[in-house]
Amino acid sequence: MVTIKINKMDKESLYQYQKIDCNCNDCGFMARDMDKFKHSISLHHKWQLMYFDTIKQNLLDKADWWETNIIKPSKDKAINLRKEANKMRFQFDKKQIAINYGYCDNLKKDVSFIPNTCQLDTQECFTHRKDLIIG
Repeated sequence: MVTIKINKMDKESLYQYQKIDCNCNDCGFMARDMDKFKHSISLHHKWQLMYFDTIKQNLLDKADWWETNIIKPSKDKAINLRKEANKMRFQFDKKQIAINYGYCDNLKKDVSFIPNTCQLDTQECFTHRKDLIIG
């Protein structure tokens, strides 16, 4: 998978780049499936929240350990760890949701793709959405 960061391009350069890239995101035959995308967002939110809760709980467990350590208890470390855990706030990061979903009218099948990523498997079937506009 190759990802290229696009700095400011003029419209014609961007259009030519997208025709080379052949990403389903720019294809005229692709219809987005927002239900699958919303489901993906929901799953990622759940996973990120579970990860956040695990990290927070680990800090609280360390605080308990320092408070009850038989060899060398440390109330200060326990208090600091609890303060750090209580300051933590969950923030959902949508940037991690890279996969988009849709239906290809050309191939008559469901597709998934990562925008702005070159797709070698669509080189034959890709038609830029601007090329389908009759004007």
